[in-house]
Amino acid sequence: MPSKFRVRRIFKGLVWWIARPLARAGARPNTITYFSLLLALLAALILNLTGSSIGFGVLVFLCGLFDGVDGAVARERNLSTDAGAFTDSVVDKVAEVLILGSIAIAFSGTTFLSLHVEWWVILAIIGWLLTSYTSARASSLGVTDLDIGLGARSERLLTLVVFSVLNQLLLGLVVVSVMGLLTAGYRFYNYHHEIVRQSKSQ
Repeated sequence: MPSKFRVRRIFKGLVWWIARPLARAGARPNTITYFSLLLALLAALILNLTGSSIGFGVLVFLCGLFDGVDGAVARERNLSTDAGAFTDSVVDKVAEVLILGSIAIAFSGTTFLSLHVEWWVILAIIGWLLTSYTSARASSLGVTDLDIGLGARSERLLTLVVFSVLNQLLLGLVVVSVMGLLTAGYRFYNYHHEIVRQSKSQ
């Protein structure tokens, strides 16, 4: 069952408001997917060239928003495919590394809460990747209740956005690092329990 605690529910109307005219105009889902990656790259450049935490946050928000738009356009045009879903997942991971890596570059050598920013970024990347990997691996092993934990991708991105526009980017980095690691750990525990339960019932 999908989690009831997903911010994408809040932005569902906005996503479809953007998606429907794009679908009518003949936009292809993969084009929008790559556009979201471009937004992540622009966020990285803005942060490192101008130091604007607010500009970074706005572009990260748009990146996350258009990550939802591509799927909506695919459904609206009946173009949903396994290849498209695969492309979307891979591009998502590249965008996340760009976003987080840009913080490491922009604040290179800076210490925050007794830890170098680069280490916070490494912890964030580990948590973010493991959150997705545990879900994908569990799915391949027959687990169906996958959408668990409070710190899924949309929640992590929105959290980072909020802290960015409040000019508290480094604090936001710490928060999303912890969110990712805790969610990955929570998913591992629950998926492992479900896999063991299924194996015993066979």
